[in-house]
Amino acid sequence: MAQTNLTESGVERYLPANGEPLRLLAVHAHPDDESSKGAASTAKYISEGVQIMVVSCTGGERGDILNPGFELGDRSIFEVRKDEMKRAAQILGVSHRWLGFEDSGWPDGDPKPPLPKGCFADLPLEEVSAPLVEIVREFKPHVITTYDENGGYPHPHHIRTHEVSMFAWEQAANPEYKTSQEPWTAAKLYYHHGFSKLRVQAMHDVCLELGIDSP
Repeated sequence: MAQTNLTESGVERYLPANGEPLRLLAVHAHPDDESSKGAASTAKYISEGVQIMVVSCTGGERGDILNPGFELGDRSIFEVRKDEMKRAAQILGVSHRWLGFEDSGWPDGDPKPPLPKGCFADLPLEEVSAPLVEIVREFKPHVITTYDENGGYPHPHHIRTHEVSMFAWEQAANPEYKTSQEPWTAAKLYYHHGFSKLRVQAMHDVCLELGIDSP
């Protein structure tokens, strides 16, 4: 799904001229989202000469290690994920920025517990959006990609990433919103759905046909 700040007839004047490369800003909630959500498309566009920056809104500090053979040792989860993010950026060919906010982890339970104080989704929207407005104005993307209003799935930080992305997309173009950078209008913003119901159903059906357990 695409949204645009411009009429279709006005998009062309925001596209690069004189051989300047197209620029795309991909906004994600956690390190690893850039690899599990759209990595093939990212690599394709990089191969076509598009400049891509990935923004990780949090450090994924409260994530879980699912590989029983992996040992943290004396490293924190964030240190591991930071190294993984650096390697992913090298493989994909993208530049990368941390927005710098703290992860909440997955709030499990019914009812769900309150979010950790001071985490990304707990802080005021304008506070957590301000650094992304600066990045948009600095990088000057022609296109921004992010999650839909449901976050792709209902993780509070995926939903917050949608809110922050929409705020930054709109306010980066607003001359009344003052930062150290000049206003910039990204021509379009796209949602991507990493978790399609049709795709999950198709995977489930194939597993049943093959006689194996469905995830």
